[in-house]
Amino acid sequence: MEWETSLTKYSKYQAAAGLSERTIAGRDELLRNLISFSKVRRPQLITTEDLLDFLNRPHYRTGGPLSPGTKQVERSYLQNWTRWMHQSGYIAYDPGSRLPRVKVPRRQARPLSIEHINALMNSDIRQATRDKVTILANTGLRIGEVVRIRKSDYDWHTNSFHSSRKGGLIQTIHANSAVQEVAQRKAKERSEWWFPSPYTSSQFPNGGGHVLMKSASTAISKAMRRIGITDTRLTTHSLRHFYACILLAQGTQLHVVQQLLGHASLATTQLYIQVGEEELKQAVSQLPTIGQRIPDSHNTDSRNQLLTA
Repeated sequence: MEWETSLTKYSKYQAAAGLSERTIAGRDELLRNLISFSKVRRPQLITTEDLLDFLNRPHYRTGGPLSPGTKQVERSYLQNWTRWMHQSGYIAYDPGSRLPRVKVPRRQARPLSIEHINALMNSDIRQATRDKVTILANTGLRIGEVVRIRKSDYDWHTNSFHSSRKGGLIQTIHANSAVQEVAQRKAKERSEWWFPSPYTSSQFPNGGGHVLMKSASTAISKAMRRIGITDTRLTTHSLRHFYACILLAQGTQLHVVQQLLGHASLATTQLYIQVGEEELKQAVSQLPTIGQRIPDSHNTDSRNQLLTA
């Protein structure tokens, strides 16, 4: 079986299982990257060693290793595909079943500060990049959700728009004044997409599509590095973290922030609760005073008598 046949059959299988188009497209893109990286001619020839080499490849942008979180997601995608290949009878054994579990450190919020964002907005970035930063910081959307916004998604009566979020969730996003300004500018442009691309891609082989998530994320990350943000933990996704941390710091109820972020679990939203140093000091200062007991002279004399008896 050829690669294209395998990918087509796998996509049909996932669609029948009710998976979202976004999930299917993400898995397809990963497998195409595997094909390009491994140079394996047919899917039946993929080995565990090929999958290990792929997970250990350098990051396309930084040149460093992939983050544990990225490895964990990619491992699950690869295992899902190899399990399907094995259960469908296309391969004799499941090479993905032998992949080691990925140790992922406990997640923490990594928000950009308002100073970071102001510096970014005041730099010489392109207007399209500036608009993406505005939307990310004011809606909490993921970059992959931002690039897919269409004119027809926007409701001018309510100043809100629909977004297809992770897990196939369709959610109404309310636009504040900053996002409304972006919407007014986009309404005057010719394309149906807010962020159209002049190029063809695997998603849009005939053109007429939107900017791809990876391209948009890379543009923002490069702009961040140009203005001196050198902490590699701060990425495009840190704008989403900024949004969540600001809302929680201002007293927005946790379940409201969960809804705004499109999280399925409240536990995920809790990761964005940041505790400052002053709050930690204040908490410790409220502990009862427990000091070392200094023995009185009577007890000291008694203890000395026992020692010399």
